[in-house]
Amino acid sequence: MKLHQLRYLVAIAADGSIRAAARSLGVTQATVTQGLRELEAESRIALLTRGSGGIAFTSAGQELLEYAQRVMTQIRQAEDALARHRDGASTQRLAIGVTAWVAQTLLARVLPPFRAELPHVQLEFFDGFSRLSYPMLREGGLDLMIGRIAPPEAMEGLQATALFTYDTTVVARNGHPRAGARAMAELLDQDWILNFAPTERAALMDNLFGQHGLEAPRHRIHLAHSAALSLALVQQTDMLSLCPWPLVESLRSGLVPLPLRERFHASRVGIVRRANEALPHAAARFLAHFMDQTRACLASDDPQLRRVFRSVELVGEDGD
Repeated sequence: MKLHQLRYLVAIAADGSIRAAARSLGVTQATVTQGLRELEAESRIALLTRGSGGIAFTSAGQELLEYAQRVMTQIRQAEDALARHRDGASTQRLAIGVTAWVAQTLLARVLPPFRAELPHVQLEFFDGFSRLSYPMLREGGLDLMIGRIAPPEAMEGLQATALFTYDTTVVARNGHPRAGARAMAELLDQDWILNFAPTERAALMDNLFGQHGLEAPRHRIHLAHSAALSLALVQQTDMLSLCPWPLVESLRSGLVPLPLRERFHASRVGIVRRANEALPHAAARFLAHFMDQTRACLASDDPQLRRVFRSVELVGEDGD
């Protein structure tokens, strides 16, 4: 098994075809094809299927791909570490997923001290929705996520350190015709904009409806994979959503929490990363600054920060 063969697998998964992978790697299509054939011959198992619909990974190929992605990530981290020792001014990339309420309250406070310490690091931020962030973490597209910790069945290959627990509430726009609703039963004929991974759907539907003796209105459940898009739809339409209380407190306008009798399960926010891997130096320093600013915000006299942090409970920094 050769390194270039694993690199070909990762490129095919990222680019969607052998031709596109060859183009992105700067080699010929024949080179990639030959490398894959040699890998399959050495492995004595089919890794890819080729048909009229394009190329697809077999179950064995998919499993090997996950290892290959981790190998490529660790190689990139090793290269970054060597570059840091060789010439501290070389540009490094740090990709982080951040949940919306953390982005609203803490992110801008973390950036100045982090940038002052590591000005050569290029930051790339993504929405911290688990459906998008968790696959990117596993594949190496993200270095870490500061966001909601998913149920154990969705955490394969990942580990989490819980920081906060928080409650959620149903929100609507100002002036929504059901803004005064007192019970979930009054909202079954409304459209909902939510975010969840396939493995989380059942738990979320139970949290919103099932535990209250209601059947989820499946034809009214819609998905958004961007916090900004979800908030915009709630603020500009009659769609409802389930929203973290810290985000409600940080925005304070455009969102109305409904005065429902029902309560929903608490969620946890924390640091999510690949299991059994050391963090890159830049990621470790970002987290150190993040924790410094978290502690400062918890002690702040700023009215908005006090509202936000009254709506969360600090868990601590013990591993999950």
